[in-house]
Amino acid sequence: MKKDACMSLVLRSVIATAVAVGFSLGATTPASAQNVRNGRSAPDYVVVNSGDTMWDLSGAYYGDNYMWPRMWGFNAHITNPHWIYPGDIIYMKSPNAVADSKGDPVVVSRMNDGSMNLPVAGFVSKERVEYSGRIIASPKAAAMLSPLDKAWVGFGEDAYTDEEKEDIDEEDRAVGKKAAKPQVGEVFAIIREVGTLENEDGDTEAHKYFVIGTLRITEVSDKYHDTAEVVQAWQEIERGDYLIPYERQLKSVQPVQSDRDMVAKIIDSVDPISQFAEHHYIFVNKGADDGLRVGNRMFIYQRFEGLDLDSSDEKIPWQRVGQVLVLDVRKNYSLAVITDSAREVVIGDRLEMYSGY
Repeated sequence: MKKDACMSLVLRSVIATAVAVGFSLGATTPASAQNVRNGRSAPDYVVVNSGDTMWDLSGAYYGDNYMWPRMWGFNAHITNPHWIYPGDIIYMKSPNAVADSKGDPVVVSRMNDGSMNLPVAGFVSKERVEYSGRIIASPKAAAMLSPLDKAWVGFGEDAYTDEEKEDIDEEDRAVGKKAAKPQVGEVFAIIREVGTLENEDGDTEAHKYFVIGTLRITEVSDKYHDTAEVVQAWQEIERGDYLIPYERQLKSVQPVQSDRDMVAKIIDSVDPISQFAEHHYIFVNKGADDGLRVGNRMFIYQRFEGLDLDSSDEKIPWQRVGQVLVLDVRKNYSLAVITDSAREVVIGDRLEMYSGY
């Protein structure tokens, strides 16, 4: 046998042995990863070193590379899981408080009965919302408003200044003409339309809204704009933002047994990213008219080939990769939170709900 062939056989033998005992050539196993394999828990967080990837960190600290979407779900500040940089902080466990879609901390707690306290980030509506009122002005010498700031608001015909009425055609004014005059102490949700959902032909199928805060009416006037105070803000609030009747924005959602089978799909997300994991919010193309209820659970399915992730072979069977909990139900659409994911979740993924679960 030639010398080169002998060396090749020896090298392949060494590689096979290394793989069999769980090591990779040219790589080192972090000491904390050894602790995980010895039965100890992973650290609360790690600092990214040069060359680290979420795939590698998942393998090192969880013992399974394919659990990286779970890790990513604990790190809302990482917008693209394929791009992490030296010095980045990667949380390895679910924190007591996570960042909501606007970057502010919100408490997400699990109760003994399996329920979860979760904020409602937004909603999708087939029909454009008819607003009750609008923020007109503020004495604050800044473009953005925040909690405790004073604002002047208008309802119905008073939702627009005389100058705005001249510049905006009547049919383009989004506030209903007959919106009722508010009462002192009444609370309104502040919302903003952030886009539309189109079908394959490019036609608008639905309108997408974010709930960005709440305000309370402090003074009602027949001569001037009504006065209000910003109570909560999950995103920057601006003059011109719209008001709708208040709906509770922190919901306690308990799993509810489904009374039917259903097939749906993910049509959009709250966060402007292309891949999602646990704790991310997604929109579903089914709603109250379809029999969907708050607390229903749906499984996420994908059809994929291990190396060719873009494969469209319809003979490849569907594989279950996660689960969502329905948080808020509208007429034709719903908001859900991803509660479990073994792979990255994307828009278009299939959802299935089963009667009795």
